[in-house]
Amino acid sequence: MYWDPSPRRGRSLRILSAVLLAAAVACVGSPVQAQERVVYTLSNGVEDGSNAVIAYRPLPNGELQPHPAGPFPTGGTGINNDTNGKLGPNDNDTPLAVSADRRYLFAVNGHSNSIAAFRIQSDGALTPIAGSPFPSRGVAPVSLSVSQGVLLVANRNEDPHQLSALRGGVRANYASFRIEEDGGLSFIGSVDVEEGQKPTQVLVSSRNPRLAFGNDFRVDVDFDDDGPVSRLFGNEPAVNGGLRSFQVDHKGRLEQLDHETLPETVEPAPEVPSIPLGIWDHPTQPLLYVGLVTRNQLGVYSYDDEGDLSFVTAVPNSGQDICWLKTSSDGTRLFAVNNLPREDQNDQASTVTVFDIAGERAREPVEIGRVELPLPYGTFVNNRNAPQPGSAAFQFDMDEENGFLYVIAQRIDQTSANRSDDGNVLHTIR
Repeated sequence: MYWDPSPRRGRSLRILSAVLLAAAVACVGSPVQAQERVVYTLSNGVEDGSNAVIAYRPLPNGELQPHPAGPFPTGGTGINNDTNGKLGPNDNDTPLAVSADRRYLFAVNGHSNSIAAFRIQSDGALTPIAGSPFPSRGVAPVSLSVSQGVLLVANRNEDPHQLSALRGGVRANYASFRIEEDGGLSFIGSVDVEEGQKPTQVLVSSRNPRLAFGNDFRVDVDFDDDGPVSRLFGNEPAVNGGLRSFQVDHKGRLEQLDHETLPETVEPAPEVPSIPLGIWDHPTQPLLYVGLVTRNQLGVYSYDDEGDLSFVTAVPNSGQDICWLKTSSDGTRLFAVNNLPREDQNDQASTVTVFDIAGERAREPVEIGRVELPLPYGTFVNNRNAPQPGSAAFQFDMDEENGFLYVIAQRIDQTSANRSDDGNVLHTIR
């Protein structure tokens, strides 16, 4: 699809349809496309062995039809985030990935600490690879990215139901696996993450498959005087985050090249640290975009061939809690999913904002449009004693050829008081 660089085009986003994912406890997953235009997402089933990939066939009008052969069990279990509104364990992107030759699909099992591998059939159906699921070589895998014949995994280690690991028994890490000819995974190595940082995403550069990026942060604040739930890593409050760059060598081994602590980008607000949540790169320029979630800003970093990262700027974003990012393949548009409603915009629900990144604006993006998502499941009082939508937008993906965005909204209120499946929705936007 060609993204018209005029501002008018950016403002024309509209909701076309929504599919209720009633079988899912939380819909966690970035949809990806198979040979036959199949959209996949992840159920994150939290009952033992209930996680599955859900597949849809998109129609020309944007509606989605369930694949007749699905869903496709992953052989594992998702993360049960029953923490009264703490978004943490769900704050991740790209839990699904497709191999470079488009033959295999990989999916995370967050609580089982494993990666499911499937062969993609010609009609988009999925067949498990022998030996799947494979150990992720870490705790709570959340994000995947492919570098030629290598699969990169971010093991976040933020599962409230694996507390001994989360409290310091195990470190989070970034791991690499060789994708074998039959689609199986062979462990290559990993890089540990220090000081309780929690990776949310790993991303292979679209310009250089030997370069990858990661973002991680630590939020240990006891919002509700329930230390075991809210202060997940340790006993000392901490809020901070940073970016990493890695070399992926010819054998698939990871070597950390740079680690940048995010700068303070809004003045005066010294008490609000900059935390990265989503990252995506420019397809033709050496630029990395970062969702600065605590500041509602889109950050811009440059990088060189050695992986050295340099802060360029941060620009305003009209959404609240900017998270996940994607750029169009022609390098003219950036889309951002904003997790929560923004009070000064009179929002009731999550939003998607659009930025012009064409030409010189690549280094200083300009917001040109936004759309508010429907609110399918009311509000509840979260662990910060504040009203919060019961369903909030998280991951998304793009079908550029046909002009669609697919946005996942998942039910956040997963406490024992709420057993409803309402709020898990896959939106289609054009």
